[in-house]
Formats: sequence, C-alpha cells, structure tokens
Amino acid sequence: MILTIDVGNTNIVYGLFEGPKLVATWRTPTAPYIYRKIKGNIAQVIIASVVPAVNRKLAKDIKQHYGLVPRFVSAADIPLIKVKLSDKKAIGADRVVNALAAYTLYNRPALIIDFGTATTFDYVSAKGEYLGGAIAPGITLARDTLHQRTAKLPSVPIVAPKRVVGRSTVEALQSGLVFGYVAMVEGMVKRIKSELSNSNARMTNARMTVIATGGLAKLICKYTPVVDIIDLDLTLKGLRIIAEKKLSTCG
Repeated sequence: MILTIDVGNTNIVYGLFEGPKLVATWRTPTAPYIYRKIKGNIAQVIIASVVPAVNRKLAKDIKQHYGLVPRFVSAADIPLIKVKLSDKKAIGADRVVNALAAYTLYNRPALIIDFGTATTFDYVSAKGEYLGGAIAPGITLARDTLHQRTAKLPSVPIVAPKRVVGRSTVEALQSGLVFGYVAMVEGMVKRIKSELSNSNARMTNARMTVIATGGLAKLICKYTPVVDIIDLDLTLKGLRIIAEKKLSTCG
C-alpha cells in the first residue's frame, strides 16, 4: 500500500491507497503536530508539504513506524508535468501535484481551484504544461482575520445565509464569505479563460475543465455553475500517481 500525505498550513491530510483505490483518508491539525500510526503493509510514503517546520519530525515518525524514508516531492521534480515558470522552488508542491492529477485523470486542459488555507487557481495545458495561476486568502483565513483584526466582528460558522443582503452582522459576514467567494471564483474563471483564449497558443480552452478541491469546495461550488468537477481527493491522487510512476520505474 502507498501512504500519501498532504501537509497544509491548517491540516495534514492522509490517504491510504491499495493500487489505484483510495481505501482510507483522515486529517489532523498541522499544529500542534501529532502523528497517528496506522496499521497496514505500507510499501511507500510520499509527501507534499508547504510547512517545512513539520517535515523533519514527520520523516522521523515515518521512519520509526514503518522503517521507510518518505519521499518529499517538490514542484521541480514532479513527473509528466512541465513547469513553465522560472522559480520552481517557490511554488507549493501541492499546486503542481494537483495539476498532475488533473492532467493525468481528466486528460484535458484544466483549471484547478483549491479551497485550502489559501484559495489557489492553477492552470495545466493539454500538453501537461503548468503555467501558473493565482493565490487569494482562503475563506477560513479571511473569516479569522476579520474576527481578530476588528473590535466588533464575531467569528461565524462558514455556511450560506438565506439571503445575499444580510439582515444581521452574522448574516452579512456569512454572505461575504460564501457568496463573495462564489463571485470571486466566477470572476477569476472568466478572466483566466479570457486571458488564455487571447494568448498566442489559444490552448483549446473551450475544452478546459474546471476542477475544485479542498475542504470548502462543496459549499462554494453549490452556488455556481462554473465548476465542472469536485474532486476532494485530488492532491492525494496526484501523490499516488507519482509514487506509482516511481515504483514502475524502479521495477
């Protein structure tokens, strides 16, 4: 079995694969970091991390529990994807792993929207070229910052209110967080499609698939038609593809 681990700023998400089948997933808070050992015949561990402070302890725990040295992927060494940006080291590995998963699983140009600590937009072409994207504050981060940096705004559950025009402070905050991000997603998708269609390559974006992932993907995508596919396990699937490629190469 292959253990895949996506280390984000808020949560660490684990996925256990038996062949191509995802047999179990679970998550723990990134801070405080606590590793939970699982039972199983783990043959390989592969990790995408955007939190360097966790990496050494995580690698030590993997070695202790399974006798394995985990592979940490970076944007510069992900197979099948050509990163068409100059500073590959600065790109979050999870963003390119998502691009690989979208390119491999859906076989067409794709825009991936990941609703994590940050909300990211990443484009992969029909040729498997990662061309970059955009980064905005995540919904939970925006909620928490409003609460922490203002005197009177409460921390609210991130749910859709009954109306866009909120009739209380709580409703107003929820409207901005949910419908405001829906509007951002729709606007960004429109702008990205327009920019790519006007580029020299033209990239056949009439076929571009918009894929959403991340913890709040279902909530936001419920209120917009611009997202074609919701795949909450996209990053884990991408890590599994990289691990399988390594195993086949070694074999």
